Amino acid sequence: MARYVISDIQGCYKQFIELIAKINFNPSKDVLYLVGDLVNRGSQSLEVLQWIYKNQDNIIAVLGNHDFYLLGRYKGVLKAEKDETIKDIMNYKEANKLIDWLRKTPIVFQDKDYILVHAGIYPKMDFNKLLSIADEIADNLQSNKYGDFIKNIYGNKPNKWSEKLDEFEKMKFVVNSCARMRYLNKNDYSLNYKYKGDVANPKESVIPWFKVEFDPSINKKILFGHWAALGFFHDVKYISLDTGCVWGRKLTALNLENFEIFQVQYS
Repeated sequence: MARYVISDIQGCYKQFIELIAKINFNPSKDVLYLVGDLVNRGSQSLEVLQWIYKNQDNIIAVLGNHDFYLLGRYKGVLKAEKDETIKDIMNYKEANKLIDWLRKTPIVFQDKDYILVHAGIYPKMDFNKLLSIADEIADNLQSNKYGDFIKNIYGNKPNKWSEKLDEFEKMKFVVNSCARMRYLNKNDYSLNYKYKGDVANPKESVIPWFKVEFDPSINKKILFGHWAALGFFHDVKYISLDTGCVWGRKLTALNLENFEIFQVQYS
């Protein structure tokens, strides 16, 4: 059995299928980890979800910000963005079964070796506390009122973790950190959504989340995507996997048993 991980497919079905063939994925014995943003921006989000749904028994996925967006759009609680490419899903007669599968997808997952998350794990938070809050988020997404939950979970505040936050604010912070986080403000480690500057030489007041000292409870390697400007990067504590396929670059798969890298070029 092999475990493979892919991030940020974003509706790039053609490249996804090419990559699946390239790794010789065997659904009878292999496991595929998908690190969020399955849909949107690419032109074939429906086909991506259909393939995943068909092979769901051998797939473990986590939610990305674009996946949350799809859930909100399908429920009618979010306004359409000009560049969205999910109309094929919205118009699909069996979309409800795909949406129900997506609603059961967690925001974070761990196995014996790895933590899967779309954007990152907030480094100054006890990981077990984060997992507990993630369970509450899952309960809300699977409830009959999940539309209201998604509508209210959108927004940039709170952007700083505190045990003094109320239960909903804690869930909102975990959604934002797990699905949207890139930089933190150095002075208080709050989430910074505005800075878009050079990754190699960011301004003095911000720091990439993964460069901050981790809480001791975060003791497994983190697999994440979301940050195409980083590209593929393998460190002792984390692996960055978004190689910008939807932006005309590459889609990447990594064999977690031997760290062999597989890539296909966008065309």
